[in-house]
Amino acid sequence: MLALLLLLASAFLITVGGCRNSSSRTPTPVSTSAPETRKQWDLARTAWLLDDVAAAQAAFSRFAESNPQDPRSGEALLTAGICAQRRGRNKEADGLLREAQSRGGAVAARALLQRGYLLLPEQPVRAISCFAEAAEKALDPETRAEGWLQHGQALQRSGRFEKAADPLNRCSDQQDAPGLAARAKLLLQYDPWFTVQVGAFLDRSNAQRQLRKLESAGLPAEHRMPGRRGSPLHRVLSGRFDQRDAAIRHSLRIKQVLGTEDVKVIP
Repeated sequence: MLALLLLLASAFLITVGGCRNSSSRTPTPVSTSAPETRKQWDLARTAWLLDDVAAAQAAFSRFAESNPQDPRSGEALLTAGICAQRRGRNKEADGLLREAQSRGGAVAARALLQRGYLLLPEQPVRAISCFAEAAEKALDPETRAEGWLQHGQALQRSGRFEKAADPLNRCSDQQDAPGLAARAKLLLQYDPWFTVQVGAFLDRSNAQRQLRKLESAGLPAEHRMPGRRGSPLHRVLSGRFDQRDAAIRHSLRIKQVLGTEDVKVIP
């Protein structure tokens, strides 16, 4: 069983937790490693595959500390930081990601991306800087596109819609990252205000039903038809706000009045 897990580990990418699409990957084994070093590395990867993030964090941290000259030490620090974030230990995560960032190269860009995700909920201004720097330092088109996408999205979430257009346009032009480019094109179509989405439906009748519920409760309501913004969905929206905090308060009111959790502030 262990041998099978180790074989799978060398072929799969590590998926970063939280967000919607992380760029960190399992490091590639180096065949010339000493036996003890290979054992440390394999144990860390196995813990990750078993989703034992506490053991994986400890193992990857030990690997980086014991083998600072190993080309995989930066990857180990990055992965340990991801594990710490998944455990809710954000201060530990930021320290590990900063250390991974100091290693330079591709690892630095991916560590900056992950730091951006980590900082976004409470320190959006710092997150914006991390995403921008990640795009600048990226060595591969996928990471560069992700940096631009998240940079633009974070600017939108901060109400800086005009400034968001530049990184989103850059991402939308990336033919080597078609999925990220498609998301950027949709974000470019957002109106320059915050609103609350109260459901998205393939069936028009379901959208109309939700619309009537909002109107009956005395809440502002709008039915966004498919095609107008590049989406096949009928979206039901409520309210237009200059500040995201005001939209969040409105979303909480909708949840209370309608008793539904299918509510989110956009962008």
